[in-house]
Amino acid sequence: MGAGKTAPSGRSLLPVILLFGIYVVVNGHLSPGGGFSGGAVLGAGLILASLVLGGEEMDRLLPQRSLSRATTLALLAYGLMKGYSFFTGANHLGGEIPKGTPGAILSGGLILPLNLCVGVIVACTMYTFYTLFLSQEG
Repeated sequence: MGAGKTAPSGRSLLPVILLFGIYVVVNGHLSPGGGFSGGAVLGAGLILASLVLGGEEMDRLLPQRSLSRATTLALLAYGLMKGYSFFTGANHLGGEIPKGTPGAILSGGLILPLNLCVGVIVACTMYTFYTLFLSQEG
């Protein structure tokens, strides 16, 4: 079966994989998981989407320029947040990051936004590498 002509199981698994990846990223600051592992699940979901929908449809839905912008913004946001936490923590300015309370998703301070940034970076990087390897193949 060629790209875009896969079995219906791929189409039915795709939303489940993407939702699970989002769950792992968002819930990672309160339980096992987080940005890297959730981003890897999301990246695998994007690769599956490319296989199920076809490369042309994925290029239309998620152009390379959008991936580059998302990765750049996530890297900048991550750098700013980590810089802030290092500066305030190293100078004892009272900017201590809370550790989070199970069941309260917004209780972890900067940990959730950091996980989100890492998840976006990992997912976009995995999918970009996939598209680069795919372009070298053909």
